[in-house]
Amino acid sequence: MSTINDPVSNKRKKVAWLPVVLILSLIAVIFLIIYRYQDEKRFSVVRVYGKGAALNLTKNYNYVLFSSGKNTKGALLAEEGDMLGFNDLFIYYSDLKKDSMLVDVAGDSIYYVNGKINSLVISENENLLPWFRTMKAADISHLETIYFNSIIPDTYLPYLKEIARLKPSTALVLGENDSINLLDDYTRHADYFAPRFVNAIVTQGRFSELARWKTAECLYLNLEDSIITSWLPEFPVLKQLILNGDNIKSIDASFLSKNKQLEKLVLLTRLPDYGLLEPLSNLQELTITNEDEITDAAALKNNFKNLSVLITSGKFTNIESLSSLKKLRWLGLPANTSQQQFNTITSQLSDLQVLEITGNNTITNFAALQHMPNLTGLVITDTVTDKESLFALKNLRYLSLPQKSKQDSAYLQAIEKALPGCLVIPNSGACLGSGWLLLLIPVVLLFILFFQNKQLQNIINE
Repeated sequence: MSTINDPVSNKRKKVAWLPVVLILSLIAVIFLIIYRYQDEKRFSVVRVYGKGAALNLTKNYNYVLFSSGKNTKGALLAEEGDMLGFNDLFIYYSDLKKDSMLVDVAGDSIYYVNGKINSLVISENENLLPWFRTMKAADISHLETIYFNSIIPDTYLPYLKEIARLKPSTALVLGENDSINLLDDYTRHADYFAPRFVNAIVTQGRFSELARWKTAECLYLNLEDSIITSWLPEFPVLKQLILNGDNIKSIDASFLSKNKQLEKLVLLTRLPDYGLLEPLSNLQELTITNEDEITDAAALKNNFKNLSVLITSGKFTNIESLSSLKKLRWLGLPANTSQQQFNTITSQLSDLQVLEITGNNTITNFAALQHMPNLTGLVITDTVTDKESLFALKNLRYLSLPQKSKQDSAYLQAIEKALPGCLVIPNSGACLGSGWLLLLIPVVLLFILFFQNKQLQNIINE
């Protein structure tokens, strides 16, 4: 029987091409979104389970601990490339999809993350040789780091060499030992690796020895000198540098002149000036700790207009000038920010995704945050006097409040009810950037299937 003029057949043809048009339109929209937000920051909420405390070293969460335990979880904000810590464990966060970590550091020689071996610890208190002898390639498939906390036994060397063959980019953490220099011991006996991350305790007299690690993307250096007069060797692919030094009084302006490509710099030290920042034209993230000094925020504004992350601690002058850094997506306010400066900055930086208010009891009104539609992460470490304004922040996906707020269970219950899509964590992954838009894909596909079935059902009923 001919169906050329069959109205039911014609309707079916119309229904058949409609999903194709919708899918093509969706693909076009997605490409436009990706193009529009190709440089957009994508922050994640990383949940950490285990006995201890989690911190984000790159974002200087070291003054805000996030407690975790058997029946509780810690959670911290992070983005790709951040260096996370859990007790003594370093985790180079490189996978935004990994938004939940079960960390087990109970053992003295082997650490686990999500049930997989993450780190090995070489210590004089533990004998790893029995484990090495039974080691298989599958056992170290998720290995990320080796800690050297003592002299390396000669019997370990063949196994370390095999690990380097299978996992050449394994990170190295060289600890502190009063009786022997562990950097010397490693370089003389077990220099097999080409690590992405290195943590070492050094003096400027040993900078040249660091130059062997040309593959390093991240360095965490604990500097023992009080005055640094020489420059750091060139590291061609270095993106992130974390400098820690309680005794440092000054660093020469040429210190970073051979690593101008740096994108992330964390200064966990107090400096009278920041001339060493001058060569860093590509700097995107800057974290400054200057508890005993006062820094001019206007200097940062003039030299680093492309910063996407700026986290400060201590006191600053010209704080209101930070409002001109229009590319900021994460801002940690100086400790002496006034209420008026807070209102000015938040009104001018409406695209902020994460805001930290730390060590500040002068900001007592958070109403200005209601005019920041992209604010999805908020950290407050001091007493929250304006509790009501937080109820209106419906876009929040992460809220960290002072530990003492946990004692006010009625308030916590109220804010969790007011912000049902928000994870509320006492100061101890869901993506926080424009990546949430990709959730449109499954939603629209489900809509198309539903719409198509609905149309066919209507045709049959007719």
